Amino acid sequence: MRSLLCTAVGCLVLLAVPATSGAAGEVEPVARIAAVARAAAQQATGRPEAELEVATIDPRLRLPACESLPSGRLAPGMRSLAQMTIEVRCPAPSWREYVRVSVRAEESVVIAARPLSRLQPVTAEDIEVLPRELSSLPAGYFRRAEDVIGRLADRNIGAGEVLDPRVVRSPPIIKRGQTVTLVVRTGGISVRTSGVALADAGLDERIRVRNAATARQLEGVARSAEVVEVSIE
Repeated sequence: MRSLLCTAVGCLVLLAVPATSGAAGEVEPVARIAAVARAAAQQATGRPEAELEVATIDPRLRLPACESLPSGRLAPGMRSLAQMTIEVRCPAPSWREYVRVSVRAEESVVIAARPLSRLQPVTAEDIEVLPRELSSLPAGYFRRAEDVIGRLADRNIGAGEVLDPRVVRSPPIIKRGQTVTLVVRTGGISVRTSGVALADAGLDERIRVRNAATARQLEGVARSAEVVEVSIE
């Protein structure tokens, strides 16, 4: 049995394993620490338990037995849900242990079927969708061929390389020196003015622009071939 305890800093997975009495000299079983880490990883990823591999915990670990149910959560700063560090915590006596959990599964992703040169447009013949080990994939990988076709290679790409937004980018819809409409949003107010693009940018990419009225340089997002949205806090 599992339950969730949500606080301002996130949700903890509580594993309903009979607690030890916490008497002096008793040691927290490493098997329960591993079970808590696995439950937290399953909650974070939605993956079945069979795909989760908990790193071996040193059997010589001697943490005092927890007086209540241990809890687990992703360690602060974790970004990958394929290679995770789970923080297992005990409130009393106070201790925490960090446990590595890996996902052992495959995901179908877009890869380069042949070498691509820098700035080469990606065509259907240049790519294929094949399974790859999840733990080896870069952040932001593409799952569908249609999300990649028409993009430009941002550098030379080798055959078999997994494609992600760092290696292929949208073709520019705004060109450097182009006059654009700036939609400046601040404090709930939206103002339109004229500006000049200081670089090329694809759809929804960030771009530097100059306000034509004030000559001030700003950073915004290309929302169309003529509009750049700028947010000022």
